[in-house]
Amino acid sequence: MLHIERRKERRFPLRHSAEIKAGLENFREVSGVTENVSGHGVMLQVDSSIPVGTPVEIVLTPRLATEGKPTRLVYKGKVLRAGNLSAGKFTIAAECERCVSIRVENGQPPQPPPDRPG
Repeated sequence: MLHIERRKERRFPLRHSAEIKAGLENFREVSGVTENVSGHGVMLQVDSSIPVGTPVEIVLTPRLATEGKPTRLVYKGKVLRAGNLSAGKFTIAAECERCVSIRVENGQPPQPPPDRPG
């Protein structure tokens, strides 16, 4: 069967630890590792199942050159696909409506800007 590519953007392989907040008001924190990223999406391996449609906030802190200030990337969106990898390991693909870059000052990052009504 012919495979039709449906991705709108190029994905870049990236294995990096991630902090995930799943849900809105009663969120739960999940740890994970990215598999790949694009401008509007992230695929991750996570330690806990997150259902499709769940709002997520994914925080990455890339390791940069020592002279640069640490920066956090914050992706906000929802889970589009979810699956089982093995016992206690899951995979999710999240579509991100918003990604912001936040500089970490004095070891403490500022809070991400609030969502804009849209």
